[in-house]
Amino acid sequence: MTINNLVKYALLLLLSCSTDYTVTTKTTETVIVDPPPTEVVVDSLIQPSLPEAIDVLMVLDTSCSMNDNYEQVSRGVEILRGDIEDITYDYKIGFINTSLEDPYFAGPYDLWSTSIDFLLAPYALGPDNVEAGFSAMYNFVTGTDEGIEFFREDADKLIIFISDENEQSSLSAEIFHQWLNELFSGSQHDAVAIVTLTEGECSSTYNNGKKYVELVAYYGKVGIDICSDWEEWLAESTYLVGPLDYVNLSETPIEESIIVYIDGVVTEEWYYLVETNTVYLDFEPSEGALIEVGYVIYSD
Repeated sequence: MTINNLVKYALLLLLSCSTDYTVTTKTTETVIVDPPPTEVVVDSLIQPSLPEAIDVLMVLDTSCSMNDNYEQVSRGVEILRGDIEDITYDYKIGFINTSLEDPYFAGPYDLWSTSIDFLLAPYALGPDNVEAGFSAMYNFVTGTDEGIEFFREDADKLIIFISDENEQSSLSAEIFHQWLNELFSGSQHDAVAIVTLTEGECSSTYNNGKKYVELVAYYGKVGIDICSDWEEWLAESTYLVGPLDYVNLSETPIEESIIVYIDGVVTEEWYYLVETNTVYLDFEPSEGALIEVGYVIYSD
């Protein structure tokens, strides 16, 4: 029996010990009410290895509404660079805008670049007339000299989208994710979305980053609120710059049913945060460790 099946079996035993029905008394009549149907879900991941080399592409919305964000972007990338240098000195960072209007690229920056380089990078990009980060990255990588040469075959890749608008190309998050998987099939890669969220600090019901959020959901993540102090903890948003100590759940659990395993052994060193539907560990599992979170959900 595989570890994954053991997790499911343990949860099924938990279910078998619970009441199969509820009884409601109405004067002299007993009514049997069937409980809602449930099913077992197991979310799992393997603690990845830290990169020996990493290429970071910032896909930045440079429309007029984003001008006030440039300083925060520069500061965030500078902090991220420091966190990367705790792991490797073999990195490069580049910026593109979301319309690929000239000048569309700034960089690449590396170990020898100065803080001033990162401060000026957003201002070196041309203003966007359309916010289409998916198609901009696709056209950059496949159709420009800088893009064709940017990503190294032996480096891990990190893509960070920053915008206060929804992605406006005809590409869906699903199609774009499939293309990223094909493009980076020989290495680890990750994506981060720093966007306007419907329930964020600068909440918007119209110009939100819905498609960017849909993309990072394929990487087990949620969007980061662009109106928060995200620059202070940007490195914590990706496993490529530090070990994972959390699992974003794929379904909404019955909270008391959650069981966490590390390499097949139950651990109690975790907590569940309902706001992000995430299980956080109180420690960082070692490289290659199998992390499994089993739980029960109400099924339709």
